[in-house]
Amino acid sequence: MKETNMKKTTSVLASVSWLSALCVVATVQAAPKIQFNLTTYDFGKTSQVASVSGVFTYTNTGDATLVLQPPQPSCGCTVAALKPNTLAPGDSGELSFTLNLGQAKTTMEKHISVKSNDPLTPEVSLIIRVDYTPLYALDPMTISPSLVFGKNETTQFATLTRTDGKALRISRLDPSKPWITATIEGAGTNEAVATIRIVTKRDGAPRRFSEFVQIYTDDQSSKPATSIYVYGQIMGEVAVTPESLYWSIPNATTALADRPESLVLRRMTITSAEGKVLELKNPQSTIKGIKVELVPKEAGKTYELVARLDDLPASSISGNISFETSVASQARIEVPVIVNVFKP
Repeated sequence: MKETNMKKTTSVLASVSWLSALCVVATVQAAPKIQFNLTTYDFGKTSQVASVSGVFTYTNTGDATLVLQPPQPSCGCTVAALKPNTLAPGDSGELSFTLNLGQAKTTMEKHISVKSNDPLTPEVSLIIRVDYTPLYALDPMTISPSLVFGKNETTQFATLTRTDGKALRISRLDPSKPWITATIEGAGTNEAVATIRIVTKRDGAPRRFSEFVQIYTDDQSSKPATSIYVYGQIMGEVAVTPESLYWSIPNATTALADRPESLVLRRMTITSAEGKVLELKNPQSTIKGIKVELVPKEAGKTYELVARLDDLPASSISGNISFETSVASQARIEVPVIVNVFKP
């Protein structure tokens, strides 16, 4: 009798174990699973294009509905979209992308993060690679003219190369401002390489500027084939060093009185570029809590502006410090100021 009961108990336990196993298997299988046809899109060597585009295909190989979040590219140069974002088991979708290449020769590797409700692979990183050579290569792409006080113009050069070896055939050079001129040296427009001469002239008040020279060709006349960027400075009789002031407050809970002076004070040197007598007055700050003082250092030729942060702003803030001068062309000078406040 005992043996019969033992057999029944064993049989019942075996049945329970078998049913439990089936439930576990069913539970494990009842989940979505994302699978891409490939995770790396390699364009290899590419030229004569402004962007590259492609499509990643994905399939739900699981047994439950797959839900995808919007794709997240690793940089602003990549645009990605997927369709659809919800897939039944066995369905497929596409993630399309466009990578803007810019104007410089470069080897790029960009990533697109795709998150979903797949419990085993909640995030997939897709890779885009391209070895890009632009059709029109500039050296340098950026020039930085600096017109010191007393200098009325400066000349710089850039070399333009058509990388496929064909003639450039430049139709026109179009500077963004009339005080910038650009010309082609020699007969380079009918060759694969040309030297471009850029002349920047003094115009207006002392300042920094950001301009460009657009280059048009016969086979691309509706939009520029490439551009030379012109980032420079026109300096005045009054020189200011540094050109801006910056405070970084890493722990806003610490009182300013407890901070070392080097973290509270900022100093700026103001000089006459030609060594003439200079008079400065009326220093002001647009940011409450910053006190400013002008300290003569060398017989009216050099001043020191001392800025002290006495009151901590509630959050990060920007503004300026200004002062008046005896120089007619720079009667009032403004200096940018930033106070970054970081709270725990």
